[in-house]
Order: sequence, then structure tokens, then C-alpha cells
Amino acid sequence: MRIATLTPGVRDTVIELGLGDWIVCAPDTPGWHPAGSTPRATITPMVDQHSIETATLGHRGVGSEGRHLIDVTVDFDEVLRSNPDVILVETDCSGCGVQSGTPAHSLGVHGDDPKVVTVHPVGLEDELGWIGPIGTLLGVTERAVRLQTVRAARLLALRMHVARYLTRTPGTRLPTVAVANFDPGTGLWSPPSERGRQLINAAGGVLIPLRNAPGDIVMNPADIVLVGTRGVGDANSDHPGLRAYLAGGSPNLTSARSIWSISPDFLLNAKGPGVVGAVETLLRAIFPAALGANGTLPPEHLVRPVLTG
Repeated sequence: MRIATLTPGVRDTVIELGLGDWIVCAPDTPGWHPAGSTPRATITPMVDQHSIETATLGHRGVGSEGRHLIDVTVDFDEVLRSNPDVILVETDCSGCGVQSGTPAHSLGVHGDDPKVVTVHPVGLEDELGWIGPIGTLLGVTERAVRLQTVRAARLLALRMHVARYLTRTPGTRLPTVAVANFDPGTGLWSPPSERGRQLINAAGGVLIPLRNAPGDIVMNPADIVLVGTRGVGDANSDHPGLRAYLAGGSPNLTSARSIWSISPDFLLNAKGPGVVGAVETLLRAIFPAALGANGTLPPEHLVRPVLTG
């Protein structure tokens, strides 16, 4: 089967299902797996956001007549030139598929030749919830159910580590976390997305404030500051956001318990099966005490300490 994946989450799902060799078109924006994991045709960036009409993606024009917003850069002519049998895409539209399970997420199958499969995840569990249905569509049901079960159990275990630690150590409060994410394209500091808040929360952190940048007036500085640069995948690098933050005289420089350089595209926007790895990585930086003897440092290419108090 020839699979076109338009967004990193579904791309990573196909790779985790062991079907990476079937991908004929994939976004050049990396997900949890490096972009080089699928050395096939990549999608050429066109615009920051694009509305798709699922009917036009099928050669025979059968499907929904609605337009659905996706947060990805796409050249649809290039997608169709890859001659896929199925196109997988995450959308920001809850109405683009048949509601499945809770109203929080939906999975829809539109048209034919190629078949267009749209998913709309909201929470972390939703990202795992449609691994099974996608696997069934691709003919690997047993493998998909196993992957979904294992990842869901791991995510639950990570949440339970935090809950168990709080129960066993009365009076302990969750560490507060601020995010300073630099966009080199605009020169501005961006607040974390809703997905970033979900990941930080699952890792035992409390996100405050919604935005943290040099020069901000911070009445209650966070315990931990995560500093990243949009589009930079290696936390080891001396990236623009880190340089600007350390030079900016933020009040958190003297009051934060620790400052970490992070790869924000991985850790604050994780999609698909990668949400579990993102939560575990953040947990090791934000609340390692919850892991006890297993609270080793996270991978330095994703998050590394810059300043610790």
C-alpha cells in the first residue's frame, strides 16, 4: 500500500506500526521520529496553514464537501503526484469524521482512489485511541492493538508515578513551569499550545504563566523554565532562543530552580505515539523525584539543564 502522511502524528503512527517503507509522501517537519526516517518524497511548504477539501484529494472527487483546517504546510499537487492509495491527515476540525467514542476525537474515511483518512485528536489519550482504527485500515490490526495497548499503559503508568508520589509525600506541591519558546521567523516569543499544556501537566508540572519571555514582569517566577527555539530539533545547540533568553535579564534567571534548553517541536507539540515519549522526557526534567530510583536525566538532545539552583 502506498501511504501519504500529511502531518507528523500520523506519519509517526505508520512508522511505529512497522510500515515506514510504505510511506511515499511525508512532511519534512519532523515528529517524534527524525524526518529522515522516511527518505521518500517530502511535502514542499506552501503556506503556514491550509484548508483542505477532502473531496478534492480523491481522484474521483467523492467525499465530504467541507473544508477542514490543518496546521501543516502542504503542496497537494505533490501529494497526488506520489500516487498514494491512502492519505492520512490530522485536522483541527472535530466535524470532519464520524464521532468515535467520546466527542473529543473523530476518525473519518472519505472518498476513494485515494482514500482520505482524517483524525481529530484532542487529548493525549486520543492520540493513542486511533492507532487501532488506523492499523485496521492498513491491514495490521493485531500489531496496532498491541502498540495502542502498550503505549496507553505506559502513559497511565507515568501519570500514576506523579499521583503516587503526591499521595506518599503529603505537603508536596507540583513544580510550576514556564515556557519561553522563540520564533526566529518573527523574533517573538510564543506561548505554548494546548498540547504543550497537556504534556507538561501529564509530566507533573503546572504551567504558569502562559507566556514567559525576557523582560516580562513575573510576580511568581516558575520553578522551572523550558527555553526553546521553534524549528530547532537539538537541545544541545546554542540556539537563538537560549541566547536571547540568557541575555534578556529575565527575573527567572535568579529565582528559577532550573532552566532547561529544550527541543520544543518534539516536547511541546508531540503527536501520535510520540506523546508517551514526550511525557516521560518532560517528567525526567520537571518532576524526576516521582520516578524514584528511575529518575535519570532525560536525553540531552531533547532537553538538557542550562542552569540549576
